[in-house]
Amino acid sequence: MADHGVPHEENLTRRRVVMRGIGVVFGFIGAAVVVPLVGYFIGPAVRGMSSASWSPLGRAIPPTPRSSEPWVRVGDLGSFAQDMPTLVTVRIPAQDGLTQGDTPVAVYVRRTAADGATIFDVHCTHMGCSVEWNPGAQRFLCPCHGGVFDTDGRVLSGPAPRPLDRYATKVDGGVLYVGGLDLPGA
Repeated sequence: MADHGVPHEENLTRRRVVMRGIGVVFGFIGAAVVVPLVGYFIGPAVRGMSSASWSPLGRAIPPTPRSSEPWVRVGDLGSFAQDMPTLVTVRIPAQDGLTQGDTPVAVYVRRTAADGATIFDVHCTHMGCSVEWNPGAQRFLCPCHGGVFDTDGRVLSGPAPRPLDRYATKVDGGVLYVGGLDLPGA
C-alpha cells in the first residue's frame, strides 16, 4: 500500500470526527423521539390533571371560530320543529387568527319548548368528526367511529368521552340567538 505522505494517525482523527458527527445526528433523532414520549407519560402529572380526565389524544375541541359579537341571530324560533334537530348554517362574524368576516358555522337546532331551544355543535366529542341526525333512529350518529348520541346530545354508545357540545342560546321577541360554545372545563 502506497504512503501518500499522510500520517496514519490523521486518518484515524478524520474517522473519529465523522463518527462523532454521525453520533450527534443520531442523538438529535433519538431526542426527537424520546422527548414527546416523556411528555406523554408525565404530562398529566405536570398539568395537575387526574388520569381519569386525561386522554392520550387530548380533547377534541371543535374547530369553531370565535364570534366577534356576543349573540348572532339564528332565525325565528317558530320556524324550527318541536324536538326535531335541524341542521342550520349560521353566519358568525369572526375575527379568529386568519379568519375575518362572516364565517359559516353548521349547528343543530332543537326547539325544546314554545320558548326555548338547544343548539348543538356538529362535531363529535371523540375526534371531532361531523355527526349526522338520523330521523328514523332519532339519534345523532358519528360515521367515523360509531358514536351515538340521543336527542339531548347524551352519549348512548361509542368512544365519545362526553355529550355533544352546546352553544349558549337566548330567545328575544321570538327570535333565536346563538352565543359562545359552552365547553366543559373551559
